[in-house]
Amino acid sequence: MIDLSPSSQKLLREIAKYDTGDGVRFRVAPRARYMHPDTYSVYNARTFYPLTGQGLVDDGGNDDAPVRVTEAGRKVAAELEEQAKAERARKKARPKPSAEGATALRLLREIAKHDGSLVYDDGLRRVWRVASHDGHRASIGIWVALEQAGYIRTDRVSSIGGQRATVTALGRQRLAA
Repeated sequence: MIDLSPSSQKLLREIAKYDTGDGVRFRVAPRARYMHPDTYSVYNARTFYPLTGQGLVDDGGNDDAPVRVTEAGRKVAAELEEQAKAERARKKARPKPSAEGATALRLLREIAKHDGSLVYDDGLRRVWRVASHDGHRASIGIWVALEQAGYIRTDRVSSIGGQRATVTALGRQRLAA
């Protein structure tokens, strides 16, 4: 396998996808970049160098000419596409958050300590925290898993997104176990 940077890999896959024989005519963009005519993605000029240098694409030595993928480039692009599909499948196979996991049970204990307190959204990473800035925090997926399992209940207290978390009777039983 040829060693390419992630941006060069993406560019090769894009060129192979859109090159139907006539090549892809990139438009010159500011700061030594080129814009893809179909996706409007912008690539640094340096991203092209490994592709042309290793014979994966050909522009005839002219920056204004259409960029054509070579047979070697098509083979590498097909391998890269298979790797990308495998990576997407691996990411999809990640297990969903469970209400029985260690983090969920720790969060349930923390909610029980501050029963009825407000839940705060950090606004950045889809994470909620209990009580205040010092409270325990966990991903929204764990909060949803606890609520779907019937261990907690969240009630909206304001129209701007305030939530109040309380532990249910089933949640108290789970903590006692």
